[in-house]
Amino acid sequence: MKKNRTYQERQVNTTTWFWFLAVIGLLTRLPLLGLSAAETTDGVLSLTYFSPDHVATPRFVIMPLYPSLLWLGQKIGWTGWVWGRALAAFAGLLFLIPLWKFSRRWLTVEMSAMVCLMALFSPLLWQWSLKVMPDTLFLLFFWWGMERLATVSIDRKPGAWVEACLYGAIATATRAEGLLLLPWLLFLGSKMANPSAWKNQWGGWLAGLALVGLAWAAPLTALYHRFLTILSAYQEGAGMPINGTQVEYPLLNFIDHFYAYLSQPLYVFTPLVFWFAVLGLAKMVRREDPTGNAFKLVILPIFGLVFLSRLIPTQYQDRHMLPFLPLLLVSAAFQLEHFFGSLDKGRNPIQLMFWKNGLLIFCLLWLAVFSVVVLIAQSDSFGDVKRSAEFLKTLPANAVIYSDEVPKTQFWSGRKVRFIQLPFKPNAGDYIIYHSFYTARLGVVDMELRARHAAVQVHSEESMVVPLLTDIMSDPSLQNRIVSTAYRFQPQFFVSSIYQVNK
Repeated sequence: MKKNRTYQERQVNTTTWFWFLAVIGLLTRLPLLGLSAAETTDGVLSLTYFSPDHVATPRFVIMPLYPSLLWLGQKIGWTGWVWGRALAAFAGLLFLIPLWKFSRRWLTVEMSAMVCLMALFSPLLWQWSLKVMPDTLFLLFFWWGMERLATVSIDRKPGAWVEACLYGAIATATRAEGLLLLPWLLFLGSKMANPSAWKNQWGGWLAGLALVGLAWAAPLTALYHRFLTILSAYQEGAGMPINGTQVEYPLLNFIDHFYAYLSQPLYVFTPLVFWFAVLGLAKMVRREDPTGNAFKLVILPIFGLVFLSRLIPTQYQDRHMLPFLPLLLVSAAFQLEHFFGSLDKGRNPIQLMFWKNGLLIFCLLWLAVFSVVVLIAQSDSFGDVKRSAEFLKTLPANAVIYSDEVPKTQFWSGRKVRFIQLPFKPNAGDYIIYHSFYTARLGVVDMELRARHAAVQVHSEESMVVPLLTDIMSDPSLQNRIVSTAYRFQPQFFVSSIYQVNK
């Protein structure tokens, strides 16, 4: 007798998904830790944060938590840049935990797993998981803090509130934007409806506040010392003179950034994810239940402040959009689930399975292929700086070295490097290293060195980058500016040249 085999969709449990995501994350991170040739300036400054040769760069604001973790790893004996990349990769994987917790309030287990997979393969998270940068560590704790705040708004759990305070403090110790969580922490803390719960769990409401005060003391102290540096970025963007520079038309600067942060996600997060996210956000806002109310009370206002904080400063980089990644992925998946639900009415289950799997696989493949191309195209960022610095190791131990860039050159060479200051009067036998990234028109500089100091070029290194996601630009006027997005597919060439002075 022939058996009747009816198609039944198999559900994978949470534990299986957890191990699957962990394996995929490790396989796509650990083998690629050495892919990038060098590190950004922020990465090197984080690695040398506690070094006596640390070079102050007021354009950058580095909070102490990530550099402290780097210092701890180096003290144990791990290679600094390898440990820094591994730490960033590990934080990017742990970020999937709060992402999963939040998405499960909106999505099924299967779709929550798809959200985590798309996060793993997204170009921003993948790229900055392989760099010595605090971005993924900040994303982990900032998003975890918001997930806990949403839980407080929905369930009124005192324990979740204290966890949100701790995660918010850690996020602030990683990057200054974590401070945006503090108003909601205070607001939701004052709205706790059951004071007896505090007494039972934390020994009283005042004890909870004391714990929060201790947790936030260190990051607030660090922010206090960096307040003027942070303010200078907003002064410049607002058209107020700062260190001799200012934006001539601050309103246009604001409009440019507003347009960029609304249009560039279409490219950065891929068109399918972006448009599904737009439709999904509209549906999430219309949801009328405790989860929907928490979304409108906590998540959207905080992201609104993050968005506004990006519009005034003149700097722009695609990585600044990384905090928006989880919001877009969850909202896109929410729209996809509604779309699949509409297809389920009277459609053959096998045909529905092909629709669902086909669309999800297409989104994942698009993200993965785009990410791989980005990683390869931008792998040699500052590669010429590192390779030329390594050549400096071969120079005599008593050699005097000058450079137009100190932090990275000094870090990669392990040699004392002096900054070139005018009037520049080197002695015979001194070495000078110029990088085209920092000194424009190296051809003219080359002629002057040969004419004035009888300098001889002893070594040269080159690198090429295709900035598919805004990366280093050979034109200084494009560096960290909105205009750089117009040159995404134009190769950028860089040269580092080393000269020896003969007179």
